[in-house]
Amino acid sequence: MMAFDPTPNTPALDSTTVLALRGALSRSVATGDHGEELQDLLRRAAREARQNGVLPEQMLIALKDIWYSLPELSVHPGNDVQTRLLQQLIARCIQDYYAT
Repeated sequence: MMAFDPTPNTPALDSTTVLALRGALSRSVATGDHGEELQDLLRRAAREARQNGVLPEQMLIALKDIWYSLPELSVHPGNDVQTRLLQQLIARCIQDYYAT
């Protein structure tokens, strides 16, 4: 007999999208700037999220989870560049999610 799982089955981003975002965000941290590659990935992720019923707040949580799991951030956590990059990431995510 399996135990009851009270966690709702929430839609998520595709694993290939998550891996691509992780790579792009790692490069962003290394260079201190988000490249055009990330913009294209965020558009793709937003389109995928809307198609799969991922709510905007769920997408933001997924992106923050990816961001905070980057090994680069554990070496020098919380510097000004990382804060600026995260703020830009959140703003772009919201813009792309609601873009038509």
